[in-house]
Amino acid sequence: MVRTAWRTVIPGFLLLLATCSEGWAAYVGDRYFPSTLATTVPTPADFYNPPYFVKLPDTATTREFDIPTTYSRLITKDWAVFFTETFRVIEDANRGTRSGFDNLVIGTQYQLYTNPEHQFVVTVGGTAAIGGTGAPGIASTFSTLTPTVYIGKGFGDLPDSAAWLRPLTITATAAVAVPTDASTLTSTSLGSVNLPVETGAFNSLTTLPTGPTTLAATINPKILQLGFALEYSLVTNEYTGPNRTGTRYPEGWVPLVEFTTATPLNGPLAGRTTGTVNPGVIWVSRYLQVGVEAIIPMDAHSGRDLGARAQAHLYLPAIFPGLKPIFGD
Repeated sequence: MVRTAWRTVIPGFLLLLATCSEGWAAYVGDRYFPSTLATTVPTPADFYNPPYFVKLPDTATTREFDIPTTYSRLITKDWAVFFTETFRVIEDANRGTRSGFDNLVIGTQYQLYTNPEHQFVVTVGGTAAIGGTGAPGIASTFSTLTPTVYIGKGFGDLPDSAAWLRPLTITATAAVAVPTDASTLTSTSLGSVNLPVETGAFNSLTTLPTGPTTLAATINPKILQLGFALEYSLVTNEYTGPNRTGTRYPEGWVPLVEFTTATPLNGPLAGRTTGTVNPGVIWVSRYLQVGVEAIIPMDAHSGRDLGARAQAHLYLPAIFPGLKPIFGD
């Protein structure tokens, strides 16, 4: 009932916000920060990512395909709220194939500090994955809160002697994912196999014999999540009017490579870092951007082969020219 209610109420709520339709694009000074695929940029904005494709690297026993979608809405020019839903298909050698929605994720970003001259920005925010809003066997029953700091820097302020480095852009994120339940218990009848729902790369399993049944305690660790993106922006600034008049918008290519890592801070696997390297390219235009990336595991614990993702990212202020933040100009 809760899962159905979420998926009934949220689309109508998003439509209401969209009708509140000058847009704030992701500029800091003269530097445009495109939406990255594996990490999150530090510039709150109005956007919509229609359902897109992610094929994660295989593990020893699983293959996973994800279809996420995200909607973000500016409340003020510096503050945005966003919603993400992900449909997951998991092929498991031990449990067969299962599919369904993961927990609904609600997030927020507030642009805390901006230095346009030096193309530097600091944003704070985070996400909450709401436990119990996803499908059984796919999503956890507990919630996960992830406070996050986002940083971005363009190098357009470098001197002429280093002009070839001016297109460089870096963004970084640092977060700690904190589950609302430290552990999850499941019970099984002796002689049967019953893996806990909350299995994951860092959850550990302890079996406790208790007579006719077995209790399995799955530790849900706190996880340090780091992200870094290195971009070489070949984007130029175009204008809707002649002689550089009208609304400014970006256009061009952005080759990039992103790095993501995750490290449990407690539990038996504390300190074991896994991660991926994600090289790719983004095409930026007036109304949308399209990006593709490979997903390369950093080591054997991170995956056994290559993955991939492809994403379209729609700029709502360009599509709806009257769109502005809900509060303020």
